[in-house]
Amino acid sequence: MFRSKKHFCRNIIPALAIVLGLTMPTAKSLAESSSNSKSISTTQAAQRPLSDFLSAQGTVSVFNCCVPMVPDYIGWTRPFSTPPADQRLALVDYAGVGNTWLVANGYPSLGTTISGTVRERPLEDGRAEVTVNLHTWNALAYVLTYDLSGPINQNQINPMIFGFKPQDLLADPAKQPALGQSHLQVVFKNPAPGASLPDIVNAFVLGNTVPGQELVSIYFNATATGELRADSGFPEGTSGRLTIAQSGILFRGPFKGATTDGFPAEMVELRRVGQ
Repeated sequence: MFRSKKHFCRNIIPALAIVLGLTMPTAKSLAESSSNSKSISTTQAAQRPLSDFLSAQGTVSVFNCCVPMVPDYIGWTRPFSTPPADQRLALVDYAGVGNTWLVANGYPSLGTTISGTVRERPLEDGRAEVTVNLHTWNALAYVLTYDLSGPINQNQINPMIFGFKPQDLLADPAKQPALGQSHLQVVFKNPAPGASLPDIVNAFVLGNTVPGQELVSIYFNATATGELRADSGFPEGTSGRLTIAQSGILFRGPFKGATTDGFPAEMVELRRVGQ
């Protein structure tokens, strides 16, 4: 998972309570209970426009700093236990902010398309739990070497091992972008129903949450095909495939990554096509 700037999070273990000695319900009471539950859930949950989430992304350029500045989106790493020589940072443009930046600077659209849902459920404490599901196609993807203790702008200075960054494509339109598809699910608590949705990099990676915001979970899966670079260990231009699988659960505060920080799965794999 992308490293936050000296912010830490703790994994929270949920407690399960089992109540014994209750009268066994009849089939009728079970049906009535299920019907009532569904009615309450439907009444409380509300669907928000997907644009409420998408328009809030890409508001900061901290990791993609320097000139030209590209909006940040979350990058994904292997676990902390990975040997430094094998560590890497993978980025897939799940919210289309990289493609939007390219188009705004005169580059042809990559054809990035996004569908999904934003559902909001009121909580008893006055806040809302928001669940975002994004499905993205033709998303720009790239991977670079990464040092967990290195500078914050490694996205700009470290060797590339797969694909090309938006800046690379803009500088040389002859380069072929690595493209893929992804699924992002992020669940977080927001100050109130209807409140503005956060830029998840700014809020949960950089730690700039507003009062009442809290990350609950984040899941990300992606596959992409493109060119492997010489620093990958394969000849420059070899056809490669990127696979990402990340699961982060039950946070308090900004996430940092690795199993001890609530990430039981942190896979970033590169293979030559055909292997």
